[in-house]
Amino acid sequence: MTASTRTDRSPEPERTALGRLLTLTVGAPAAGGTFVARHEGRVVFVRGAAPGETVVARLVEEPGDPSRARFWRAETIEVLDPSPDRVPSVWPEAGTDGVGGAEWAHIGLHAQRRLATEVLQDLLRRAGVGTFALEDVQVEPAPNDHDGLGWRTRVRFAVDEEGRIGMRGWRSHAVRPVGANPLAASAIRALDLPSLALPAGVEAVDAVAPSAGPASLVLIGRDLDPAGIALPPALAGADLSVQSAEGLTPIIGDGLVRERVGERRFRVGASGFWQVHTRAAEVLSEVVRTELDAREGDVVWDLYGGVGLFAAVLADRVGPAGAVLSVEGDRRASALAAENLADLPQATACTGDATAWARAQTRRPDRVVLDPPRAGAGSELMELLALAVRERIVYVSCEPSTLARDLAIAEARGWQVEELRAFDLFPHTHHIESVAVLGRRP
Repeated sequence: MTASTRTDRSPEPERTALGRLLTLTVGAPAAGGTFVARHEGRVVFVRGAAPGETVVARLVEEPGDPSRARFWRAETIEVLDPSPDRVPSVWPEAGTDGVGGAEWAHIGLHAQRRLATEVLQDLLRRAGVGTFALEDVQVEPAPNDHDGLGWRTRVRFAVDEEGRIGMRGWRSHAVRPVGANPLAASAIRALDLPSLALPAGVEAVDAVAPSAGPASLVLIGRDLDPAGIALPPALAGADLSVQSAEGLTPIIGDGLVRERVGERRFRVGASGFWQVHTRAAEVLSEVVRTELDAREGDVVWDLYGGVGLFAAVLADRVGPAGAVLSVEGDRRASALAAENLADLPQATACTGDATAWARAQTRRPDRVVLDPPRAGAGSELMELLALAVRERIVYVSCEPSTLARDLAIAEARGWQVEELRAFDLFPHTHHIESVAVLGRRP
């Protein structure tokens, strides 16, 4: 179901079986991909709308008494006055009562980037970031990304109790049809997973379209028996693994995928972390290489280093006289980083929690790059880095709110934001990737 659009006003409906209906005039974007409206003084975060629109939205019932909630969440079911930024959705199945993960598919791509810029600037302003002109922060498209489609190289599909394959809805456990799934890379769409019959006990499927090898599937289920799994004939040519309570078991292939960035190849776990957008690894590694400005003989820390993407780029910059220490908490990823960096003697892969590892070091680094998860680096690590790092910090972030918090901590400890770039590496969603460059204040 998608939200319908009409321009005539109607009296406010009161309630459906699924929740109360409200007529709302929608305002600014909020962090998380919704838009802010008010109803009788209460804030309502509305999905599926755009700024300036008047919509009929269905209240999403939360646990407990909604009358006591500090705010409500609602989903647009009808548009009374559409915004000029509204376009036909590139993924109708992501609309009302549809799949999550493409909450801005009904908004023009240029407008999406403008809205994401507003959200990022607002979060930085609220956190008190003051050493960089926030109006200079603008969300950029990935190179040659003109329509924001076919970029997603890693997709998790859900499987319902009847064995149907789809994706979960917004704030829902229900499995919804994915239709053409236009954000997924062509190699994933070609698998046509929703048409397949999967073995009993499969709870989810990870599909990966790597840049240097065959597509890979991981069947996920607590009680799956790898010995009883066979690849459907329609998936011939794809690698296959099973993730059960006993761990990951490769069926076809070795449980790894191969990624290529420039002339360099990386081995990554089939369910391991790698940047999702087809161009993300290339774009971010080049920005990190340029902005960190590592020099011959430097000591560089690469925190939350994954399988060694940034460490490989930086090892060439510091040369044989320098050192790059890549720190990753996931043991499997850290072991793969050691393999991926084996031909670079100045690069070392370390396994450990980034904060605990940094606290234990006695040699100060010249420069640091960090790429933490959505929770961000946090105050302890930022304060450690503010004291230890000699020259420059490059912070790669997938979550603007925690980036803003951490930048404010660094500023309070004598650092300044020298550059801040943001990239639309998750088109048709509210997510963005940011790269902040920190230097010591004179």
